[in-house]
Amino acid sequence: MKITQRIAKIIRIITTAPFAATFLCTLLLLLDKVAFRSYWHYAAALFFLALLPLMAYPTAALVPSIKKKGRKGQRNLAVIFSVIGYIGGFLFALLAKGTPTEEVLYCTYLISGAGIAVCTVFRFKVSGHACGISGPVAKLVEFVGPWFLFGYILLIPTIWSSLKLKRHSILELLAGTILPWIALYVSMAIFL
Repeated sequence: MKITQRIAKIIRIITTAPFAATFLCTLLLLLDKVAFRSYWHYAAALFFLALLPLMAYPTAALVPSIKKKGRKGQRNLAVIFSVIGYIGGFLFALLAKGTPTEEVLYCTYLISGAGIAVCTVFRFKVSGHACGISGPVAKLVEFVGPWFLFGYILLIPTIWSSLKLKRHSILELLAGTILPWIALYVSMAIFL
């Protein structure tokens, strides 16, 4: 394997949505004191937005029927685990009286995840990696400040690695970048 392909694979691992969600939630905790109702709500966000979706990868490696499907099976399972986590988080925010920021956060992830799932059914692979970077940047811009637009610099290696490994087209990457903004504004219209 060429060194550039190894680097591209490492970038793909680092830019999965669960890692970006962890970074987002931690920054919201540190920079927006009213983002989470309590530390338990922050821990719940890490569970629903990061840990549960991340569990798709070891599960895909352990389940023989999914393992046989290779990358396609892994991607489909990652979408399923993510949407389950996003639904769980959304219900948690509603039932545990989460803050408006929590409600918008979970709703944005839920709409984005559902959009990716629907597109996957129709064989259009919206980039979850681009969505996973763009969504947190969008939320930080709206909830903390516009200087977080610099976070889009992270899309450069994300896009490069996706193209290098032939995982997505430019259109799929663009869709993954735009989808969370749409989801965020719909969520804000509902909860703010």
